[in-house]
Formats: sequence, C-alpha cells, structure tokens
Amino acid sequence: MPPARSSSAALLLLALALPACDDKASEKGAPSAGPSAAAAPTVAAAPTAAPTVEPPRKIDMPPRPVPIGSSGPIQPSAPPDIQMMAIQYTIAMVTPRGGEPLVDKDYVERMVKKLEVAVRTADKGKTPPNPVKPDKGNRKLVVDMGKGCTEKTPENLLHQRAGSSLKEAYEAGVLVVSCHDDKWECHQSTRIPEDVLCHAAPRH
Repeated sequence: MPPARSSSAALLLLALALPACDDKASEKGAPSAGPSAAAAPTVAAAPTAAPTVEPPRKIDMPPRPVPIGSSGPIQPSAPPDIQMMAIQYTIAMVTPRGGEPLVDKDYVERMVKKLEVAVRTADKGKTPPNPVKPDKGNRKLVVDMGKGCTEKTPENLLHQRAGSSLKEAYEAGVLVVSCHDDKWECHQSTRIPEDVLCHAAPRH
C-alpha cells in the first residue's frame, strides 16, 4: 500500500476510535439513575411518628400567691389578698386554653373508678361515700378523703395507684387533679407538673 494511503487509513481509524472511547468514558462518568435515584422517594415517603400533645409551657396566669415550685399551703391566717390570689389562681389552673385537648370521657370514667379504689387504700382517715367526682366540665378530678391530703397526694394517687400519669391526664383533657380532706385542698396541674397549690379548705 502506498504511504499516503496508509497514513490516510490510519488517521481515519483513529478518528473513528476516539468518539467510541469518549462514549464509554461518558457512560462511566455519568450519574447513575439506579439505586441512588430510586432511594430518594423511599426516604421521603418513610412514615413519621405521630405527633404527641405537649402542654403549653407559657400561658397567661394570674399572680401566684407563692412561687411556682412551692405548694404553700396558704394558711387560714393569710391576708385576704393572698387568699383571693389563691382562689383566682386555682380557677385559672382548671380553665382550658385554645388548642388544648378535648375531654376524653372514657378516660374520666375509668379514672373515677380507679381513684375510688385508690383513695380508700391511701386514706389515713374515714373516706367519705362517693369520694371521687369530675368537676368543671370534666376538666378536674376531685378526690375527697378523710385525712392525708398533701401536695404529693394527687399525683401519687394517679400514678402509683390508678396506673395513669399527669401527661396522660392532660392528653385526655383533664387539667387538674385535686385532693380534699378535713383541712386542706391541693390542686395538681397536669399542664405543668411542678405547679401544685394547696390552701385551707375544711370539708364540712
């Protein structure tokens, strides 16, 4: 073969070979539309946990007669303005705010029955008949007892003896659980566990 034709043929073969190499290189370097692309919708579609109801930590409340974290108690000898402050505060504790859970009547009925059994075993005095009753539109559970109502009694009765909790009570729309004996009434908020207020309230 003459040299000119051989050179032309070689150049032609080289020109044809280069695009083929580029195609292979581009195939290797191109992003794959396989598992990585297919995985994105799976992650996006993954189920998420159901949101839980969280009690509001910042709510408008009237002045408290003692700092939050202290239960008092507000003594019978306290000045009239302190007595009034305690009454207004306990009313605000049981007043529902916008966005709070609706009342679960089944939960209220279950707790009334369980707390009736609980208070009879925990009472240090003579338990009155029908000792547990819902109040304030089922927003409050009142436990009457002979003796032994303290700032810890409502939560102890609910948690240790009735198998529930302040969080569960709040999610069922109950805002306050209280105990009431021959001297004191203690109001336990379910919104904020450390919010407990006791005052003199002899039961007649």
